[in-house]
Amino acid sequence: MSKALYDVARHFSDNQAIMEAAKELVSREVSELYPQLQKYRSALAGKKAAIYVGGAFKAFSLIKALASVDMKVVLAGSQTGNKDDYEGLKEMCDEGTVIVDDSNPVELSKFVLEKEADLLIGGVKERPIAYKLGIGFCDHNHERKIPLAGFEGMLNFIREVYNSVMSPVWKFAPRKGGVS
Repeated sequence: MSKALYDVARHFSDNQAIMEAAKELVSREVSELYPQLQKYRSALAGKKAAIYVGGAFKAFSLIKALASVDMKVVLAGSQTGNKDDYEGLKEMCDEGTVIVDDSNPVELSKFVLEKEADLLIGGVKERPIAYKLGIGFCDHNHERKIPLAGFEGMLNFIREVYNSVMSPVWKFAPRKGGVS
């Protein structure tokens, strides 16, 4: 979000007031957001996420958001990506991250278990997979009820991730496939 604001301000380079306003806005928003993210980071750091969404652009932004709280992406993919998208995902992720293209539920389940993911982020069709495997799920489809745009959206997303991963319900729904 900060980069986008600075890019727009640079476009209007003849008006220094726009850049100053962007700097003030970013400073104010980040100073409010950062301490709140730190609260979640302490609990989420080291947790593992699997991302399987409709388009690769969503996966890119999710990987960046999860990195802000030190979560590790162990699987990333989309249903509609192209070769360049998958190369981009590969570059963004750590070595060993599984990159999938138009995966089916059996493949997705296998990789989620193999990589010991704590969270699956996907669309409505992936929800039952996560719950059957005994892990948290974040719905990332088009009909979202909570906005994920801007600085506030980042906090909304990380709060949702935290609530999903850290829910006490997982004490009563052990992970399947021998993953503890």
